[in-house]
Amino acid sequence: MARKSRKHPELDIPVSKDTVSYIRLSVLNRDPHGSIENQRLMIEEWGQRHQIPIMRYYIDNGFSGKRFDRPAFQEMLQDIQKGKIDCIVTKDLSRLGRDYITVGYYLEMFFPSNNIRFISINDQFDTTDGITNRDKSTYIQSSTRIPLINLFNEQISIETKKKVEVILDMKAQHGEFIGPRAPFGYQKSKENPSQLIPDPAAAIIVQKIFEMAASGTGVTGIVRYLNEQGLPTPIQYARAHGLDGNFDDGNGSWNSRSVKYILTNRTYTGMLVQGKKKRAVEATHEPLVDSGTFDAIQTAFQARAYNVVPQGQSADNILKGKVIRGCCGGKMQRKRGTNHADWYFFTCITKNRLGADKCAGMYAREEDVLSAIYRQLKDYVNEYYITNSAYKQQIQEYAEQIADLTQRKTIAWINAMEHYEQYVQGEISKKEFRTVQDIANQAKEALMQATESKVVYEKQYAMFRKLLSASSKDIPLSEIVDCIKKVVVDKGGEIVVKWSISDSLP
Repeated sequence: MARKSRKHPELDIPVSKDTVSYIRLSVLNRDPHGSIENQRLMIEEWGQRHQIPIMRYYIDNGFSGKRFDRPAFQEMLQDIQKGKIDCIVTKDLSRLGRDYITVGYYLEMFFPSNNIRFISINDQFDTTDGITNRDKSTYIQSSTRIPLINLFNEQISIETKKKVEVILDMKAQHGEFIGPRAPFGYQKSKENPSQLIPDPAAAIIVQKIFEMAASGTGVTGIVRYLNEQGLPTPIQYARAHGLDGNFDDGNGSWNSRSVKYILTNRTYTGMLVQGKKKRAVEATHEPLVDSGTFDAIQTAFQARAYNVVPQGQSADNILKGKVIRGCCGGKMQRKRGTNHADWYFFTCITKNRLGADKCAGMYAREEDVLSAIYRQLKDYVNEYYITNSAYKQQIQEYAEQIADLTQRKTIAWINAMEHYEQYVQGEISKKEFRTVQDIANQAKEALMQATESKVVYEKQYAMFRKLLSASSKDIPLSEIVDCIKKVVVDKGGEIVVKWSISDSLP
């Protein structure tokens, strides 16, 4: 049987089996007393003391209190809306967040509207003693004290960030490693986390990459070798050795960007370049490549970058990243014709990177790609032609719709706030308040959608006018490339242009 609150038996508030805890640790937090383990221990002891079992812990490790898109926090909000949670316990209010307005919203709007009891141990704050309590004297006391605490927490966050930035800059000047995790090939020393030491397994991969580059193997050749050997990418290796958090895992294969990042990272020469001021300190840790080899590789990169371009040809790859192979979805690379001929072509590099079983390979002359773009440009403009008068009429309709929705939203939210006060005072039920709140949220959403639709339409029309001008004049591709989403080279050399402007245009 659920136990009643001893302090306020008249409220008849049950202690639910769905009591959970929220724990947050900031990247900037250096206080051992605020660690994940210590927060959890404090909450466990609180639960045992009050005979309240904590059914689940939502934990965000390494997230600022100024952000509210934290994974565990968002998951907790979703579970609240699904009716899985009745009570939340935190170490203190700052764990919930350090933004005065947003924290106030959750305490005074979101939690009460979802019938959530919130408890902050260090602040001695329990919503059964304040915001959700019908005792007016207690409510006024909490409604004054808690906003002050939230405001104080926000200011502390700002001051702490400034202090930490000063400390990190001093560490960088002294050659201490200040990054959250070591670069691939290194690990943090257990005795001194500010000291980098070679990682026995990963260092071998890094040294092999430098060795191949020094012997003249290109980046694509190195990528293919790493994938053929099945060697783990930096993120795969980190995950396998305990990395946890919201990181992009990629597609599981090495690529040119990750290899070039290693080959151009001077950390592997034993030098650290860190912080906003780019503090550079030599000989801070054991190098994985000597400086002479590293500099020779950089010189080779520069030589390729500034390779002489035949007269009449543009050195700029205007369509970079936009020409796609149809069968594998890989980006096609721009190259010059054989024996430095005076023409360029696009070729799929998936075959070189991952093997013939992933892609048969294909190339398309740049001249053919450009011809297809200008030819399909005229077809597109003819299909989606729109007059200036039609555009002005559509914009006027959007403006009238937005004005009407703005008025509706204002009325709906004023009504919602009045009903919220009635709900807090116990004059109406939660269901009645939620009905009014849903109407207000729907009005807000409708206004946002209408405003966004108007902005999108304006951008689409601006693109359309640019394409219309390009279709009738000899305008350089560089002036309309932002209108091109991608150019797909399919089987048989068929080229299809996908435009950024959507098919929703009238």
